[in-house]
Amino acid sequence: MEKKGTYKSDASYPKDTDFSRIARTRQSEWRKMKKYPADKGNLGKYGNFLDVKFAKTEKVNFLTENIRYLVTQEIENAKKSKALIGEPRIWNNLLSSQPVCFNLFGEFYFDLNLATIFFQKLFPGRIDKVMAIKFEYSPGRKDPKYLNDRSAFDVFVEYRKGDKRGFIGIEVKYAESLKEETQTQAKKIFDDPEKKYEHWAKKSKIFKPNTIEFLKQPPISQIWRDHLLCIATKQDYDDGFFVFLYPKKNKECENGVKSYIQHLAFDDEKQNCFYPRYLEDFFDALIKSSNANWTNELKQRYEI
Repeated sequence: MEKKGTYKSDASYPKDTDFSRIARTRQSEWRKMKKYPADKGNLGKYGNFLDVKFAKTEKVNFLTENIRYLVTQEIENAKKSKALIGEPRIWNNLLSSQPVCFNLFGEFYFDLNLATIFFQKLFPGRIDKVMAIKFEYSPGRKDPKYLNDRSAFDVFVEYRKGDKRGFIGIEVKYAESLKEETQTQAKKIFDDPEKKYEHWAKKSKIFKPNTIEFLKQPPISQIWRDHLLCIATKQDYDDGFFVFLYPKKNKECENGVKSYIQHLAFDDEKQNCFYPRYLEDFFDALIKSSNANWTNELKQRYEI
């Protein structure tokens, strides 16, 4: 039985934004409602952290048995592919965006017909059939054919439209502020002459003149890298675009997107291959695509 006060209902973590404070409280309350044990260490003062042993054993951060199986499988695969799936965070941090990603898209891995219905609702006329769903996917880590770095999409959707092959590269944010990457970290990344960022930026002609130095700066630097990965990946497909997915009330992400768009050359999403979207719209599309109980729980758990 938990003692009163084992988590702070106001989630007063010093670096919290307005959104992350509310989201942290939401996850704390969800954990308490489910009667899941909080972390026994220092992190336990923030109720969004589960007891690590319990979290790894019971896998309660994930909403269905299929998703729990998938996450276990993907973690094993990541050890071989060097994909970035952080343990124990993925198991015990209810606020982490990786569980959001698996909880939203994980069932599609097992049901491509459902995936097709879902993505057709979101991108009408763009997709005939979803062919595959992949997680923490890069077409080539440290491969000079692409960015020559370790960037990856949170979710990668392969589809067919007629006889053409296409893809959607998706980056999922939840409580992030886009300030997690510091100026110093960004400078170290972009000062590496072996990286192919400027090559693909110039080749794409998607960015306004004289904007590259701005694009290298947080809070938009990570958006740019992921967008460039999409641009580089298009060489292998007939079509492809990048979705940056975040909560409507996350003002830091919203402001980052607005700033980023100012550096794009076109007003048309299709020309830019850049599609910012709200998580809430994806939740609603999922509920319209499936009447499974977990779809409503997903919305109730994460929507602020």
